[in-house]
Amino acid sequence: MQHLFLDESGTLAFGRGGTAFFVMAFVAPKSGKQLSKCIKNFNAHLIRNGWNPEVEIKASNLWHAAKNENIPARYAYRHRREEPMQFVLDRIAQLDLYIEYVVVKLDTIKPHLREVSNAILYNYFAWQLLKGPLCYFPEVSLYCDRRNREYHNLLKFDGYLEAQAALERAEKKKPALKLSIEHCYWRSPQEVSGAERAAAEFGVRGVGAADFVCWAIKSKFEDGKEGWLALIEKKVRWSQSLYFEPQNRKGS
Repeated sequence: MQHLFLDESGTLAFGRGGTAFFVMAFVAPKSGKQLSKCIKNFNAHLIRNGWNPEVEIKASNLWHAAKNENIPARYAYRHRREEPMQFVLDRIAQLDLYIEYVVVKLDTIKPHLREVSNAILYNYFAWQLLKGPLCYFPEVSLYCDRRNREYHNLLKFDGYLEAQAALERAEKKKPALKLSIEHCYWRSPQEVSGAERAAAEFGVRGVGAADFVCWAIKSKFEDGKEGWLALIEKKVRWSQSLYFEPQNRKGS
């Protein structure tokens, strides 16, 4: 069983108010338990140092903590935001895992594609990212952030991935994929107990790790700050740039 934790950074929107780039990445740990423990310990450290447990621990919230009235003044890193970011990215990079990502330059997407539902574009980009592991591993448990954006009548996220993987594996004459997909919400563990709570925490923490990874990647493309990605770059196995100008297109 291979666990994959998927998240994204940026907005799939065009025009003013959106981001210039959309990033999607997954983290594939050899041991999901080790990754979960890493994020559990990090979260506990933040809470011990004044973080409000009623505020989701994610990269953007940590980065903008000084502007968030729900983060108390006693939070130790309120004005030292770089420290926890470097700490968690360093810890992720020390684990036995790999990272893959796609980055989309939104202003180069052709006009007719901009008329397509954002959810459909999301599903398409997700498949470009996930088709490698979904066609390689015999059994995958995929965890992603709970989304409520699929306001269309076409095949939804889970069904789209299942169908694409089935077709791709059939063409390669590979056996059917054993695939489970969990949609995580950071408050989900509070809604259940026992084994269900442990499973919910496992998914939320893994997606949390993917959130930090996406933030680091987006910082390079959106803000020109390469240092954050450099902390985890040794763990990047594959990346792809979509809709970039030909001379700037990359794939590895």
